Amino acid sequence: MDDLPWRVLNIAAKRGYIGASREDFFREIRGVVYDDLERAVLDLEKAGAVSVEWLAESRFLVSITELGSREVREEYERRLKAYEERIAEQRHTAGLDRV
Repeated sequence: MDDLPWRVLNIAAKRGYIGASREDFFREIRGVVYDDLERAVLDLEKAGAVSVEWLAESRFLVSITELGSREVREEYERRLKAYEERIAEQRHTAGLDRV
């Protein structure tokens, strides 16, 4: 999963049923451009991972769906596994796994 959609989904998951506002995303994702954020949100909505409630033309509230929750959990597990493999490889390269 690309970084921006992953971060949007992750923030929405953290907010749960309360939902994440546009301001929450701007506070958590430094330097994001509104058009990129909106595109990521709409793509996630189209995939069924989030639901979007439009409050005004450029203001919205994003809530996680069951599918989105599963995707967050699976992506987190993938990233954790990759991290653990990278650490194991570094320990092996440094000879620390022989201790």
